[in-house]
Amino acid sequence: MAESQARIEALNKSNFETWKLQMEAVLIKNDRFKYLSEVAPPPEPKEAYNSWKIEDSKTKADLILCIHPSELKPVKNCLTAKDMWEKLESTYQSEGPARKANLLKSLLQLKMETGSDVRDHIRKFCDIIDKLQDLDIVIDEDLTSVMLLYSLPANFEAFRVAIESRDELPKLDTLRIKIIDEWQSRADQSLSKDDGA
Repeated sequence: MAESQARIEALNKSNFETWKLQMEAVLIKNDRFKYLSEVAPPPEPKEAYNSWKIEDSKTKADLILCIHPSELKPVKNCLTAKDMWEKLESTYQSEGPARKANLLKSLLQLKMETGSDVRDHIRKFCDIIDKLQDLDIVIDEDLTSVMLLYSLPANFEAFRVAIESRDELPKLDTLRIKIIDEWQSRADQSLSKDDGA
């Protein structure tokens, strides 16, 4: 388990969806996922109950080891792995209007800083889109492409105009590739200038 945990970023206030997906994969791999949905068996026969309790405790330990210490308070009194999982979902996976509004606000206000890694920016953008889709909010593809274009810094203005002047806006996947290619090309040109100097 420790090897798999090393690749999982500890649960914090902003990464529940990613953390949940990775945690589910780890628990499935270690044949412990069933403890997130199973209730404790009856105390008799005692051997079956004790065996279940040991495996449930191991599952709880796996979860605790993948949660940032500052986020442990909500789950510290949970008796089973199932209780812990449900508490985490109710704490971090709100589907109410406030969550939808916050995600939409994050998407609209997302701006890439000049000089930062465009791949990280696109990853954040697409992560918000995915979270909105999980809440049944689907944004039109053309609008999504326009929003991504306008989240780029001012030094992408010529690129943005070139994309907008086409007969048809590219789909999001195609646009992502074009943006990354443009960014990489600029980085390569910058390196060439530095080497020439």
